[in-house]
Amino acid sequence: MKTPIPYILLALLAGCSSSDNDEQSNTNAQEQQQQAPANDDSANDDTDNSTDNSDNDDSGSEDSDPGDNGTDDSDDSSEPDESRGIYFPTDVMASSPFSDSSEEVERGFGNRPAVEYGPSVPTYLWSTQRIGRILNGTVPLLDVFRVQSFYRNSTNADCFGPQVAYTGHPDATDPASASGTLPGGDLGLWSESDSNGNACAVAQTNALLSGIRDQSRMSLMTLASMVSAALDSGMSLPTDGSSIDVSGEMNAKGVAGVTFSAAAITRSGSEWLYTISLTYTVSGSDYDISLSMAHTPGVDLLNYSGHLTYQVEGEQGVSGIEFPGGNCSQNERTRTGSLAYERSGDNMSLQARVATLCGHSNSGMFNSDSQVDVNNKYHSVDNPDGWSENFSIFGANFDLTTLAGQYAYVWQAGVNDSHSRIFNIGFNSPSLDNGEAHFGYGSKIEDTDGLIQGFICNWAGPGNDHSMQAFSQRQFFEYDSATATYDGTGSKANIEYAPTASCSYDGTGSFVFDIDASGVLGDIALEDASLVFSQDLWAPTDPSKTVAESITDRGLSVPTVPYTWPIDE
Repeated sequence: MKTPIPYILLALLAGCSSSDNDEQSNTNAQEQQQQAPANDDSANDDTDNSTDNSDNDDSGSEDSDPGDNGTDDSDDSSEPDESRGIYFPTDVMASSPFSDSSEEVERGFGNRPAVEYGPSVPTYLWSTQRIGRILNGTVPLLDVFRVQSFYRNSTNADCFGPQVAYTGHPDATDPASASGTLPGGDLGLWSESDSNGNACAVAQTNALLSGIRDQSRMSLMTLASMVSAALDSGMSLPTDGSSIDVSGEMNAKGVAGVTFSAAAITRSGSEWLYTISLTYTVSGSDYDISLSMAHTPGVDLLNYSGHLTYQVEGEQGVSGIEFPGGNCSQNERTRTGSLAYERSGDNMSLQARVATLCGHSNSGMFNSDSQVDVNNKYHSVDNPDGWSENFSIFGANFDLTTLAGQYAYVWQAGVNDSHSRIFNIGFNSPSLDNGEAHFGYGSKIEDTDGLIQGFICNWAGPGNDHSMQAFSQRQFFEYDSATATYDGTGSKANIEYAPTASCSYDGTGSFVFDIDASGVLGDIALEDASLVFSQDLWAPTDPSKTVAESITDRGLSVPTVPYTWPIDE
């Protein structure tokens, strides 16, 4: 897998620089806080009342493209018809700023420009170009539609939160619980690199956003195809106060296994409303997928706003359409998503939300702003069709010509979890070959402001304690042109801790844990109960400041998003 630095990123999270202190505008020092022994970090944690804390998926790496069947459109030199952007948004997409679409480019779609740090074409740019070609009819929907994109579950990178065995846990009050295995997914940045050699923060960001990427891209491609279907068949788009039905034209596209029961474009004043309902048949059973987008153009093609929503029915036990999680007692599940966008000139602001709800035919999925409702929480009696697991929020505010801006990703595995997990990540400016990531915990997702508030070292072990401490995991990453990966090893990583309430181990007991996640205790010299294990987490240098304040002092700020973060709803 190639994960070079995207060619147009000038600086994610403006204000970052390379420095050793936490004073304002000084940030992202490679050597900062190098205080750990040679021990590997060995965090462990679990999810309250949830068997799946990361929307795990085995469908492939983040570089695979479930939204494209491999069609080579290299012979097509047509560019999107900009005039159709009058009534449909252009340059809207949700994806990781690291995500590399070079595989799609190698199949012939688009041109790969010269870049400073590797032959990458950012997925954001590739995807918006693809959506534009669907919009203008250059690429037929039949050639690129794949319903499995709606069912893509996000993953954890192999370096993030593996299962870890332990024995002699110092926080255990019962000998029966002193030995065991910590569940996967909650251990944070466990290893410095993934199996491809990329810094774990880079790999995990790509993995977490893989689901949102595929769902938003396929939703927008499908909706855009209604415009081309109408115009290419000779229909006129609706005038103010009218609507057109293009369900016949959509079914004429011949998408296998899918029937479009409704497809309409409506115009009301300055707002354009696009709605699609389709049925996906699996082993003789029908599952409904609904898409809707309200789009309001501005004074020109560079100014607009709107929101996309989608609902996708799935079922546990049915291969290919499963939405995992252990809170909902039903096999029937519904994925619900929203993507709000605001463009002003070259500035784009996005908020994407995705959650898994219990059952089908759900109600109360969206709030008054058409965002997936964080307060629509599952309860087996009081609200049996609310969201039960895997709620995530991706916020981004960036320059479309450079992708420079602010990014944050917040997720909560189960409805009963005590805290959310958060990534704040950014590049240093102007070199683009290095940057810094922070991972930690925050308040419940219905109260999040997008900023890390602290760290929890013993999330799920014996005597677990969810009191947040004034730490985060920090990883400096630097592009290595020889390997075409981001290096985050050695002094670049402040991620080590013991899975105990204190985050460390004093060496006086019988505690051994699987530091290298090999599956075997005691297979390396560091896995020795007589050795002290001191945490090497990042902490504010000014003890009078909170973790959130100290992270923002380093230049990482939370993006301003449409309709605000949940804390202000």
